[in-house]
Amino acid sequence: MRRVAVTVSAVAIASTAPALADARVEPGAMAAQVVRAAGTPPRTAPARRAAPSSAVFNIPSGSPEEQNAIGHHVNELAAGAPRGALIRIAVYQFTSSAFAQTLTDARRRGVRVQLVIDGSSRSSAAYRRVAKALGTSRKRSSWVVACVKGCIGDTIMHNKFFLYSRSGSAADVVVQASANLTTTNRVNAWNNAFTISDPALYRAYGRYFSALAARRHHAGYYRVVRSGRVTAYTFPRAGSTTGSDTLYGLLGHVGCARGTAVHVTTFSLTRTRVARRLWSLAHQGCDVRVIYTNLGARARKLLERPGGPPLVSSHYSYLDPETGEPVQAYVHSKYVTIDGTYSGRRRQLVITGSPNYTVPALRHNDETMLVIRDAGVCAAYRQNFADLWTAADSHVRLGGRVPDPR
Repeated sequence: MRRVAVTVSAVAIASTAPALADARVEPGAMAAQVVRAAGTPPRTAPARRAAPSSAVFNIPSGSPEEQNAIGHHVNELAAGAPRGALIRIAVYQFTSSAFAQTLTDARRRGVRVQLVIDGSSRSSAAYRRVAKALGTSRKRSSWVVACVKGCIGDTIMHNKFFLYSRSGSAADVVVQASANLTTTNRVNAWNNAFTISDPALYRAYGRYFSALAARRHHAGYYRVVRSGRVTAYTFPRAGSTTGSDTLYGLLGHVGCARGTAVHVTTFSLTRTRVARRLWSLAHQGCDVRVIYTNLGARARKLLERPGGPPLVSSHYSYLDPETGEPVQAYVHSKYVTIDGTYSGRRRQLVITGSPNYTVPALRHNDETMLVIRDAGVCAAYRQNFADLWTAADSHVRLGGRVPDPR
């Protein structure tokens, strides 16, 4: 797989780089520069200049910098937060000692740091270090809380998002990632992160963060907030019908008359409604392809019917030639790219976030998801999909373990 460094600095987030919406992406080149989400004014905020944004992908088979691309990105944003700024993070698994130090350093220089994690990470040294530095009382300006069996939902707090009130010259920064703050998610698993500076989305995520931190269980906390070309969704979503399956509904807007491409990358796909919808789109003539790590038996049966999409498993293992130890490789990203007819018009969009395509992710977990309607962002994710397909199909060797990014 071609190795491409993809990192974006905190300063770059606030740059005035030209939009990629009309830019030509060269074959084999991953869009690493800042992408601007130009579009109509958001419904929930006054008209303003389009917010700059970026897509970042880690490459486990690449150099240390490429493996650490996402970790370095969120570390750099935290390190760029000035005195008086606010950092809020909700992450499922947290074992990164380097990021724990970054948050501790931020607190010492006068940044307010607030962290929500799943209870399964309470035994990690990183959690203990941060808890000692920040405290666990929400009466203070900085704190960390752990949710047992979910914060709002009743299973797990599976979010992976980062909020920075200020970093460098940027403000209202939201990072929606698929990656946990763990070693395996850097060096064994392919992940993605989307970053945008947008006041309306920042406030929406902030409200959801406060609800998570309150740790009051609800049957559902489904909210939809649109700002310009980006729409945010929060979960869990109550219900049991097809009409309350968000991803199924979004895929229902795809038209296949002109050979629309629908490329799916997921850690886990078990929702039969989604599998049935993907098969139907392939059967109608869409270019549907699926990269998966875990595929449920019923979902597999549906997808493998005649006329269904090509499937590639990303999960493979091999023995390290130097140590003799087994190495696991897999995709941990959860995204869909759509390039073609959508809602009757030619569009390019990406659906990405923390949810796997499972019933628990929809109905029980704490999760966030974005729909990004931007040609440049879609091109970056489509290139990443092509790289992942090649890596999974050829069982590319990984780059080995590297230190935590700082």
